[in-house]
Amino acid sequence: MEAVSGQKRGFLHEDFRIFHLKDSKAPKVEYHYHEFDKLVLLLSGRVTYHMEGIPCVLEPGDLLFVPHGSIHMPVIASGEEYERYVIWMTPDFLNRIGGGQLSVCFDRAGPVEGFLRRTGPSDRLSLIKTLDDIREAALSDKYLSPMMSEKLFAVFMIKVCRIFLEGRDRLQRRAPDPKITGIIKYIEENLGGDLSVEALSSSFYISRYHLMRRFKEQSGYTLHQYITRRRVLAAAAMIGDGVPVTKAAQAVGYDNYSAFLRAFRSIFKASPRSFGSMGSKKDIDNE
Repeated sequence: MEAVSGQKRGFLHEDFRIFHLKDSKAPKVEYHYHEFDKLVLLLSGRVTYHMEGIPCVLEPGDLLFVPHGSIHMPVIASGEEYERYVIWMTPDFLNRIGGGQLSVCFDRAGPVEGFLRRTGPSDRLSLIKTLDDIREAALSDKYLSPMMSEKLFAVFMIKVCRIFLEGRDRLQRRAPDPKITGIIKYIEENLGGDLSVEALSSSFYISRYHLMRRFKEQSGYTLHQYITRRRVLAAAAMIGDGVPVTKAAQAVGYDNYSAFLRAFRSIFKASPRSFGSMGSKKDIDNE
């Protein structure tokens, strides 16, 4: 584990990492996903996370649960300091230290139970104190410090899971549209199929115009932009796992390699082949 303050990294090579980040200017982050689970504890500022197209408006003190594989994008308000703790952890690590019980918050976070929980002052202080203890143990050279760090992280996750299970998702500024939520789920499960506006509007009995308008309102992206990004991110994960580029492109619905290449370069600023050789497969920017 590595404890980091003020740095932004996109890949997780340890069991977990803790970031304490503070920005005076709002960074712009595109839709992306991680192969690790992530928590965000907002301390100051205003940010709306679009979680699989569902807008989640965070206020200071809110805890956001981002399960691995969830496509998301933060929209950060400018004009005030944006301070937060960001914690990354691998699902395998959570399973190892908790016997499958410490991932319950990520397993259940979603459109039904929500992605947000509000922490009270005492819970918030307790979480921050435990995070600081974990960071201190990680940097210490005392006897069995790595074990101490790991045990403290388990304690932290027990507290987090209790907050999730005992709390309720705060009311969102905009209630998610169940039809749009269903369409997003359908897109995820059918990346290699026909995802044209005509096909989706016909399958979900919704007019083409209403579909495009409501999707943009809910997700912040046009339908075409969302599908393109989701397909390219899925292909990138396959390429990182050693799947041939053309096969990965076809698996996510691209019969035209030139179109896939343009889409891939627009997101990763690199060709699929160079991306695969760099071993970059898990995600893009961190927020």
